[in-house]
This record gives sequence, C-alpha cells and structure tokens, in this order.
Amino acid sequence: MLTNGGLGKSVTVRSIRLAADGSQQLLVRGSGSCLCGAQNCGFWIYRKQGEKYELLLTGAGATKVEAARNAVKGYRDVVSESHASAIDTIVRTYRFDGAHYGLQRCVRRVDYDQNGNPIKTPALLPCEERKVDPTIR
Repeated sequence: MLTNGGLGKSVTVRSIRLAADGSQQLLVRGSGSCLCGAQNCGFWIYRKQGEKYELLLTGAGATKVEAARNAVKGYRDVVSESHASAIDTIVRTYRFDGAHYGLQRCVRRVDYDQNGNPIKTPALLPCEERKVDPTIR
C-alpha cells in the first residue's frame, strides 16, 4: 500500500498476479473524492519491463478489481465491478491481447426488480458503454 503524504489519500498501489510466469504486476487505484465518483474509482495496471513500468490497462471506475481464472496469451483476465445504481452492478472483463488489455465483455447484473425486491436469479443485461474517441488523450 502506498502512503506518501497527500498522494496516499488519492491512490492505492498493490501487487496483483496476472502473468503465467509468476511475476507480479501493479494495480494502481484512485481513492477519495479527488479521483472517484460514487465510490467507482479509476484503476491502472502496470508491469515492470526492465527498469521501467509499462501500462497494460486503464480501467473504468470500479469498486472492486480482481484477477479472473481464465488466461489468454500468458495473462489472466481482469474483472471489475462498478455500482451503476442501488439495484444493479456493472461487471467488466478485460482480456490481454499480447501487448495490452482491452474490454472483452461488459454486463449489467441486476439483483433487484423495479420495485426494489430481490430476485432469485440476477439478470445479465448488455452495458451501454460510451465510445471513446482514440484521438483524444
């Protein structure tokens, strides 16, 4: 966990094991109101390449980030969860393409009906993801 003055209030850093070779990658997450909205904090995953760190994934705001069981091209998938509302959660799966991670799947998991009553089997609905303009940095 990173604790460096004011920076420690805005980000957390922990290791996450994604690579089949057993190496550890870094999961950097926003924290606090500076980088988060409704507790959905942006996250980034890096791997060490020689003396530098390479960005593998820039993830959408999430409350939970973890390695999945499935692995492709030597790296496990990454799954994040975000609160969409009081009754549903957005679950995103990111997959490694050999160089970086990209969004592979996004579903909304609805655990309650429209009246706020719990449902026995959560409904999985497609997300309405906003398209990102690659020319904007």
